[in-house]
Amino acid sequence: MKKRIEVIDALRGFSLLGILIANMLHFQYANVTLEAIQPTAWVDKIAFYFTKIFVEGSFYPIFGFLFGYGVILFVRSLEKRDLKVRGPLWRRAIGLILLGILHMVFVWDGDILLMYGSSLLIFMLFIQRKVKTMLIWAAILALCMLPLTIVKTDLMAIVATEMATTLDILKNGSYLDVVQNRIGMTGDILLIFYIVGMMIGFVMMVILSFLAVGPFVLLGMAAAKVDFFKHIEERGVLLKRLVLFIPIGLLCKYLLFFDNFVAKLAHGVGAYMLAIGYMALFTIIFMLIQENKYTQAFTSLGRLSLTNYLMQSIICTTIFYGYGLGYFGELGVALGLLIAVVLYSLQLYLSNLYSKRFSIGPVEWVLRKFVYLGK
Repeated sequence: MKKRIEVIDALRGFSLLGILIANMLHFQYANVTLEAIQPTAWVDKIAFYFTKIFVEGSFYPIFGFLFGYGVILFVRSLEKRDLKVRGPLWRRAIGLILLGILHMVFVWDGDILLMYGSSLLIFMLFIQRKVKTMLIWAAILALCMLPLTIVKTDLMAIVATEMATTLDILKNGSYLDVVQNRIGMTGDILLIFYIVGMMIGFVMMVILSFLAVGPFVLLGMAAAKVDFFKHIEERGVLLKRLVLFIPIGLLCKYLLFFDNFVAKLAHGVGAYMLAIGYMALFTIIFMLIQENKYTQAFTSLGRLSLTNYLMQSIICTTIFYGYGLGYFGELGVALGLLIAVVLYSLQLYLSNLYSKRFSIGPVEWVLRKFVYLGK
């Protein structure tokens, strides 16, 4: 059991590296299209294409897979202690939703906690379902999401043309200006209409979140049902085969730059394949050198994933937004990538030190107290 949990924690820690690198474009530019960023130096172009091909869209699925796996482990732990499942599960969803809202409003609007918390309201319905049912639904949702990858680039280009005011606020505005821009509430909107709009928006968020993260969350839930990581040493052949998804996924994602229907569709498939390949390769490496101090650092970071994820947002918005150091849009993609690697390395080191004295992170502790009603 210990090894299985360590592999899961290490994978979660590894996923935060890719999430940070992908988010760095948003922190720096609030947009991720080539037209919006317009890198000119060759080193910035290399960093941009590296992020787009090797990273973007291929690490959030890993996080989703582990979230689904964790949901099943959470339910099992409650059942083993003869505790009711429904209450803690609902409070876990509500806790993530509240953290997500606070994060989105007061720190950064690229939050994913609200997405996972709201989608958990639907994933609860799958907890007692069979593995086959989960896999079928995962495939259905993946097929439903593929068309979105076709229009994703075009939608981002359209949004970029409407972001001039927002970009100016992020670059030059005060903290209050940024917060007000995020919540979108002005004197021209009656409070009642704003509240109704928020309620409708939340319902849409639940549905869209389920669609967006559903494929890999359900895949993770199915994997937990069959105890995929319990005897991971016996799955070496399967893992080695899944590693072959990496070159195939990279090729598919590279096709995006040909800007046609087939290429955009292949890009979506490639993002999923790359995520599976990355998980398989990391797991193989972890099992080979699991007693290594570096793998222990990944494990420690993964155990503090919620705290580290929020700290990434706090640190990066402070570096780039106008109310902080004000480097929004000025440092270049390559330097942003370097900042991401340095910040992540620092988190690895500090998380390892922290875990030697404490078993749970500060934000994780708050969420746990809420879930178990202070127990």
